[in-house]
Amino acid sequence: MLAVRLFKSFAFEALGSDFLVARRLASIQESGKITILNLHRVAPEDGSGYRPLTPGIFDELLGFLKARFDLMTFAELDRPPGAKPRAILSFDDGYKDFVDYAAPLLARHKIRANQNVVPLCIETGSPPLNVVAQDFVGKAPRELTLKLEIPGFPDLTGPNLALRLSSFIKNKSRREQKVIAETLTPQFFAWSEFKPTPMMTRDETRQMAAEHEIGGHSYEHASMLFETDEYLKEDVTRCQQYFEETLNSPMPIYAFPNGVCRKEHIGIVAACGVEHVLLVGNDFATAQSPHKRFGLDARTRREAKFRAVGGFREARA
Repeated sequence: MLAVRLFKSFAFEALGSDFLVARRLASIQESGKITILNLHRVAPEDGSGYRPLTPGIFDELLGFLKARFDLMTFAELDRPPGAKPRAILSFDDGYKDFVDYAAPLLARHKIRANQNVVPLCIETGSPPLNVVAQDFVGKAPRELTLKLEIPGFPDLTGPNLALRLSSFIKNKSRREQKVIAETLTPQFFAWSEFKPTPMMTRDETRQMAAEHEIGGHSYEHASMLFETDEYLKEDVTRCQQYFEETLNSPMPIYAFPNGVCRKEHIGIVAACGVEHVLLVGNDFATAQSPHKRFGLDARTRREAKFRAVGGFREARA
């Protein structure tokens, strides 16, 4: 594993060089495409298996993006293209560290971002179950993680347990996830020191809505690939009602949790009156919905720059 990390570090140092980044930027500008970067947590390392982007790297990334991109929100996509390629910063889940670390840095750089929240997480203060699991695996003593009883999960001893357990949970319907939660949650909190990643409160979400562009990320953080069309319709409606009644805000944006959905789902969400439907896809986007986004995680400044210009994906007109 150490050898792999060293190789990746050297590779990103080369791929994130100013020369190669400049070439990538020229290609993106020529294509007319939009770069939408999908982030989650910005915070100091806290031991969680769901590793955040550090504030230092995020700060440098913002400086890089502001100098080389025309940064905007989804509401500004009808703005005529300028001399620099267009880009949007799009956060998911609504973690409290957005208020504590990301928002102050965004304000310092005078950048507005999109933040997509999960109403259930706002109300409970708890992150999605897969994130709680990654928090526990990263923070708990190994002897406790080896004692976990998880029906259907194959191996607690192999590598990348936090990632594998998260994937196991995400690839289940909400009904199945609730059954898993009934088994796992008491085991997690039997360790008295356990504290999962905190989420934004109602008041904090309202505050961020006044400064940034807020969207929905499903009511319960459901992987829609495993749900019915009727479930999706009801989910979008619940989110819209929550935005209007609790956040005093419309909901022009809906981001599919985990970036997964069926093709027909895009039309279902649009038919509910949502203007911008967000996917992942790790590809460049256009001004027309649905919009693909690049997942962005990085351990170094140059890796962040490399991923910010699309990584290995080519921008084509």
